[in-house]
Amino acid sequence: MKLSRQTRLVRDHLYASDHLTSWQAEGVYRIRRLASRISELKSAGYDILKERCEDATGQPYTRYSFSKAQRRRRTPINEPRPVLARYTLTEISDFYERYCFEALELGAGEAEGEVRDFINYIQDNA
Repeated sequence: MKLSRQTRLVRDHLYASDHLTSWQAEGVYRIRRLASRISELKSAGYDILKERCEDATGQPYTRYSFSKAQRRRRTPINEPRPVLARYTLTEISDFYERYCFEALELGAGEAEGEVRDFINYIQDNA
């Protein structure tokens, strides 16, 4: 899995240091969505620990670090998560039209109306 530039920066920081917080990520690397970069690393198979902490004023923050096993290896220790497919509305309506013909055994007119209603439902509830 190919990692983005920011995700590689986070990975390299976690290997070089004990932990990383969102304040550190923003201040040092200009990364504003650290949790998203952490999620990308987890999806790639890296073993990351998450610790909830409080600062001196009582404000909560999250501290991310690699597990001990992950720190010993430079490659991910877990299996990467599969990337979920994303479909357009046209592709979904084509799938549904085939479903209406094949599984529901609707006629052409019935299937066309069913697909139209399905598209309207998706657009109204998106």
